[in-house]
Amino acid sequence: MTMTWDFDLLVMALAAFLAGAVRGFSGFGAAMILIPAVGAVREPAVAIPMLALIDNILTLPLLPKAFRMCRWRDVIPLAIGASVALPFGVWVLLIVDPAVLQVVICVMILFLVVVLSSGWRYAGQPAVAHSLGVGSASGLLGGSTGIGGPPVILFWLGGQSQAPQVRANIIAYFAFTGVVNLVALAVGGLFTREVVSLSALLMPVYGLAIWAGARSFRLASETFFRRAAYILIAAVALGGLLG
Repeated sequence: MTMTWDFDLLVMALAAFLAGAVRGFSGFGAAMILIPAVGAVREPAVAIPMLALIDNILTLPLLPKAFRMCRWRDVIPLAIGASVALPFGVWVLLIVDPAVLQVVICVMILFLVVVLSSGWRYAGQPAVAHSLGVGSASGLLGGSTGIGGPPVILFWLGGQSQAPQVRANIIAYFAFTGVVNLVALAVGGLFTREVVSLSALLMPVYGLAIWAGARSFRLASETFFRRAAYILIAAVALGGLLG
């Protein structure tokens, strides 16, 4: 079916609002919603840099509080691993079909969601090597598919931290990796005129939704936050397998 520009824009605007609301509430999830939706009417090479541009600008108001609340010893090793691996992910995006990688990762993510939703948690502080490895996996996925959050998010949800700590860690982590992602995408020449134009059109919708989502987080319980995170990640993984 040939889609008109007006229909395309409506799809992208609705996806941007939902993605922004989820991002504001949980600290993550925008890529899981916006990239598949935009990718249905545009190429992934448009969807990924568009989200990177919008998200890095409009999440700036979330950073001061997140930086105060986050646990830097958790965030920094993951951010380093992701920053090193992310440019390789962008390289994969440019030259390799990520379909096989997506299927493998989706299966792994579903397995981890099942394990963590059963109530299992790892005890103690994870080793730096483990954090670097998880960050590297996230960076590789983020650069190649635009959806690098699940490894890091599941890693933190599997620990003993409470929801506000997990959310602050996630926001701080994406702040650092977002800058690296912007540079890598720019070097790859992916910030085209179409990407910039679409970003400018969708920014108001995304920004309003982030504000609404951030306010709703204050009303959420620990249990609700974790269940919502698991459901969102599992839905995206299933969508990746079935899509």
